[in-house]
Amino acid sequence: MTSSEPAQPVDIGTELELIRWKQTQFARITEQVEDALPELMTQIEETVAKMSSLATGRAQMRIDPVWKDIFEPWAEELALGVEAQVKHEVRELTAALSEKGNSKDALRAALPTLASAGVLAASLAAIPTVLGLATVPAAPLFIFATATVSWPIVAAGGAGLAVATLAGGRFVDRLQDRNRAHLVTRLQNRARTATLGHGRTVGERSLVTDLQAAALRTLEAEMVTV
Repeated sequence: MTSSEPAQPVDIGTELELIRWKQTQFARITEQVEDALPELMTQIEETVAKMSSLATGRAQMRIDPVWKDIFEPWAEELALGVEAQVKHEVRELTAALSEKGNSKDALRAALPTLASAGVLAASLAAIPTVLGLATVPAAPLFIFATATVSWPIVAAGGAGLAVATLAGGRFVDRLQDRNRAHLVTRLQNRARTATLGHGRTVGERSLVTDLQAAALRTLEAEMVTV
């Protein structure tokens, strides 16, 4: 059995170029998610506005199905756009570095440096090597734990609203508006956490860190074919 040749050490110029590429891509991905977030917020408001009083009350107690129906299509569409951009940038980078005489072994040697950021650890561990970006949003880990429920409002939703009709239509309307506003707030708070990691600790995944980690995986996959 012949031993494999040692990987070519990466030169400092190549390493710096890869680090600059990573910083540029990560900043662009964060901006893309931030720019798309208002659309998600609007979708949440529009979806809740169309829900019946009974459905709103049920959603207060079981928010995950409503969250998935809104978030997953939005996240998948966003990831497809990120995927196309990243693949284009990766091909340009590897082509440019190859022209300078940097072998794929030298490029691979730089990967540990690129992946050294602690906030990416959980996302990199969760995304297998050579995983396509388009599959990322389907991960069930995007369906984060339900926030604390305000039980007085939940009790007033659904069947509670039927009883409240005895008190008059205006009271019911106010109660319905309050119930919907509360649901919108919960879903929008979850959206900020799921997309940008607001309120989460270092090492917990978000859409941004998953897309950034997937960008590194895409670079890794491209290196195989260099």
